[in-house]
Amino acid sequence: METPVSSHDPIQTARSLLDRYGLRASAFAQERAAEAQAAGQAAQYDHWCSVAAAVAELGRTKPH
Repeated sequence: METPVSSHDPIQTARSLLDRYGLRASAFAQERAAEAQAAGQAAQYDHWCSVAAAVAELGRTKPH
């Protein structure tokens, strides 16, 4: 599956995912992390775990 952003900055990636996927952004990041882990791609796994954490944090601080 194609990643919607090319940034290596987890916060920027998280913002892009939230804009594109809304409530599904966290699941998307977790899916990418699982795929990277299964493929033995440690750096990608770490990146997507950071993105998932950033999505969660941005979701908590998002104004309602």
